[in-house]
Amino acid sequence: MQRVRALVAAMAVAIPLMIFLLLWLHATREFAVLIACALGLAIFAVVATGTDAHDAAADTAWKEAALDLPPVSDRVILERMQANMPGPEKTKRGNGRPRDGQDGGAAGPGQEPETR
Repeated sequence: MQRVRALVAAMAVAIPLMIFLLLWLHATREFAVLIACALGLAIFAVVATGTDAHDAAADTAWKEAALDLPPVSDRVILERMQANMPGPEKTKRGNGRPRDGQDGGAAGPGQEPETR
């Protein structure tokens, strides 16, 4: 429903803007269509991502189902509360694999180690 409302709002602004650019400002057709589409897309994006009654109902159902969990639409708090995932441990410079171009005297499979 929110997307339909966003599409109607975008067209209600973009079409009159295009007519205004064509008739009163004597803009070229391509320029008028480009500007109107850009503004229409921006309006669509803003209106379509807004919250509506469906989101409020989802939050209410979420709170009733699990009282200790945060609301669905509270993404900022959810992002702040995320736990850090442990990554691979980094090796120290002298203990890890040799860098590119440096053998370090290591032998590959089926090779004899070099003596220096």
